[in-house]
Amino acid sequence: MNIPVFSKTSNSKTKELEERVTTLEAQIIAASEFVKEIEKGNLNVDYKYNEESDTGNALSASLISLRNQLKNYAVEEKERNWVTEGLARFIDILRSKNNDMNELTDDIIRNLIKYLGANQGALYIIDDNDAQDIYLEIKACYAFERKKYINQRINIGEGLAGQAVMEKETIYMTEIPDSYLRITSGLGEGSARNLLIVPLKLDDQVLGVLEIASFSIFKKYQIEFVERLGESIASTVKAVKINQRTNKLLQDTQAQTQQLREQEEEVRQNMEELSATQEEMKRVLNQAQEKESYLNELINVPKDSIITVDKNFKIISYNRAFSAGLEAMTGKMDFKGFDYLSLFPDQNEKLKQKTLFERAFAGENFEETNEYDANGVKSYYTMNLAPIYSKEGEIIAVACFGKDVTALMSAQKQTEQLLSESRQKSEELLAQEEELRQNMEELSTTQEEMERILNEVREKESYLTELINVPKDTIFTVDRDYRVLSYNKSFSMALEAFTGNVDLKGFPFLDLFPSEAEKQKQIALYERAFNGENFEITNEYDDNNGGVIYITTNLAPLHDKNNKIFAVASFGKDITKLIAAQKQSEKLLGESELKSKELLAQEEELRQNMEELSATQEEMQRILEDVRRKEQYLKELINVPKDSIFTVDKNYCIIDWNKSFAEGLEAAGITDLKGFDLMNLFQDEKAKQNQIEVYQRAFKGENFEIITEYPQESKISYYASNYAPLRNDAGEIFAVACFSKDVTELMTVKKNNKK
Repeated sequence: MNIPVFSKTSNSKTKELEERVTTLEAQIIAASEFVKEIEKGNLNVDYKYNEESDTGNALSASLISLRNQLKNYAVEEKERNWVTEGLARFIDILRSKNNDMNELTDDIIRNLIKYLGANQGALYIIDDNDAQDIYLEIKACYAFERKKYINQRINIGEGLAGQAVMEKETIYMTEIPDSYLRITSGLGEGSARNLLIVPLKLDDQVLGVLEIASFSIFKKYQIEFVERLGESIASTVKAVKINQRTNKLLQDTQAQTQQLREQEEEVRQNMEELSATQEEMKRVLNQAQEKESYLNELINVPKDSIITVDKNFKIISYNRAFSAGLEAMTGKMDFKGFDYLSLFPDQNEKLKQKTLFERAFAGENFEETNEYDANGVKSYYTMNLAPIYSKEGEIIAVACFGKDVTALMSAQKQTEQLLSESRQKSEELLAQEEELRQNMEELSTTQEEMERILNEVREKESYLTELINVPKDTIFTVDRDYRVLSYNKSFSMALEAFTGNVDLKGFPFLDLFPSEAEKQKQIALYERAFNGENFEITNEYDDNNGGVIYITTNLAPLHDKNNKIFAVASFGKDITKLIAAQKQSEKLLGESELKSKELLAQEEELRQNMEELSATQEEMQRILEDVRRKEQYLKELINVPKDSIFTVDKNYCIIDWNKSFAEGLEAAGITDLKGFDLMNLFQDEKAKQNQIEVYQRAFKGENFEIITEYPQESKISYYASNYAPLRNDAGEIFAVACFSKDVTELMTVKKNNKK
């Protein structure tokens, strides 16, 4: 009886189910077509299924939301690609046009206006040649009126462009007065409504301004693009300015060629001496690693006075040579905190000393030679004053190095007296002596310049321990059993030929003297040093070739932490040339009555001997100055020279660097140097391979110098690069140091002299 009812109900539900299946099938077909169109890149396709059911609405909303998100992603990707492509295009422009400021700025503004689709623009560069008159000068424009372009000069803070420089922020205006900017063409003219002003900033320093006007609104990504481009433009502008100033200095140097021709021989000799000094300085920097336990003692070995003074003229630190001279005079034993100016009772001398130190506190590094008269006895002292900087770059103290040059001045005056007496013998000799005097003055000037260069190339603390290997003088220490404790390379090289030993540590020093009398003489000398005496002696030795050499030896006791003498340090210097120069001077006096022609030849020999004497004296001073610095002042020295200094590991990644090297890479847009792969600087594979071969030489233990020529569009630059391996405590090479110096001016002068 219930079967018909059941059948009717089932048929109704089946029909409803079929309708739902049909609806879902239509939704799936519409969704599939919609998704296929999106896959083809058609993000503007409409979703054609319009069923109003809840399921249809949810699916439609999801698909339409997906399409809209993809459209937004596509727009953002397009904007990013636009910015990336623009930056790449302008980087090529900045690299290829970085020799001429006018050509560079013209290319920048022309291509930027076209790339932005703007209508008018100008590029201003800050003119800071006169520190008292800094202003914005228009360097290039696009679609400007000629009259406005010619007269365009804007002071800092004046107008919108000047305000952008002062605030260092971008200015964007969408409503500007009709009279502010007029864009004209052959068919008419109109007023721009959108103005974008972007300062060219580099490390918070503004070097110029970009001013762009357009009928269209600037979008956010376009403004950000111009701001990012502004940093690259600022970096290039700064580099171009530096190149222009360098070129001007080069032109000024070339203008002096006519004057240098009259002194070609002197210049050549001076340049050779300068080159030798430079090589010696690089050798010092690469070999300045020795035991730190001896450094505090070594500063007390020289007889030169070394002190540091704060801004209140209170003594901060001093060496033994300084205190020894004042203990007897003042009765004081500790001079730390002592008023330096109170050492000069004469008010004029006190004022003079104060003036000298104030020059150093102002940042000046200079040398002063003064004459003193004590009870009718004249003495001469050379003071070298140099500022000491804190980590923040603030001058916190002044270091003073005082050297007694009385003997040198006396020898110089004696030589002048000999020349004066010889001048009375012949009128012809008078002119030759005048020329010799001029050459001496030029030599003094060259010497001061070389000393200034030397003071600029100090090494930082981590490389100081190799310092004892710098001088050619023999340096070694012996214990109370007269066995060698430590020694430098010069001492090792001298004894390797004599003993054949490679490792001299523990070598019995007295075995070097076969004669018992000579051994006893050496024992007597060293006993004086072990008793606390610091003294200098000069000995004459046979050179086994029929000649005689003269060695000056300075013996000084070394104290441990308990102030007990545990060893003696010996500093030996070959002064044969100095003695020869003195004997030659005496010989000149005895032969002054010879004919003028013979005297002329002797004078030339005297001049050469004086040059050798000066070079020897300079070498002595350099060695003493290299060991004067205390450990706490050495950190800043790596940033003093203008040379680029850096170290790389075996993967050619940068470990450490100085300020000059960092500035060079920052100009190329590279700011994060720690761990930077140095080979990334060389795009050409052949150039990269050449650099790898150079560094491999150094990693194999070779210390060498390479002068590289870099041809550019308007000039050729020369750089002298010294490569040296760095070793750890185990003697293993873990890094290579490179010292690179611009020698373009030096090579140019040499080529001109050769011509």
